Amino acid sequence: MFFEETRIRTVREMILSEDEQSRRAALSKLLPMQRADFVELFEIMKGLPVTIRLLDPPLHEFLPHTQAEIEEVARAMNTDPRKLADRARDLAEFNPMLGFRGCRLAIAYPEIAEMQARAIFEAAVEAGKRTGKAVGLEVMVPLIATKAEFDLVKARIDATAQCGDEGDRQEARATRSAP
Repeated sequence: MFFEETRIRTVREMILSEDEQSRRAALSKLLPMQRADFVELFEIMKGLPVTIRLLDPPLHEFLPHTQAEIEEVARAMNTDPRKLADRARDLAEFNPMLGFRGCRLAIAYPEIAEMQARAIFEAAVEAGKRTGKAVGLEVMVPLIATKAEFDLVKARIDATAQCGDEGDRQEARATRSAP
């Protein structure tokens, strides 16, 4: 989903962002891509149940690995290759399942979960209007260890579902599945 040339560049921009404002700028570029993906999925499913798992891959998988790739990406992104190599090294995980995965990503960078939730709910409303069928939607918060982790992420998802105009909020509530 994220490895197509335009998308991977934007994902890398998000990962390399040094502050929330820069990360949100990159996420605003990803939002229409995600929304379009979800609209297509919901239209294909035509009202059947759909579970969307929030993004949780090890971030280092999106960054270049070889020195040649690092230099190429750094040129394309107009950034210092050392900065890119350092970030890739900082994010590298021996066992990603025990590292910075699952809900930890949404807790550390809630703006990522917010963007995805917005894309999901906006897509559900749009697909419902196009197909005439309500989207049977469930949002999965991945790899949760405690209720407190879930509560943090769920609060962000719920707050995002409250955005938009009143009609869209009502439709989003109707399609959102409670835990």
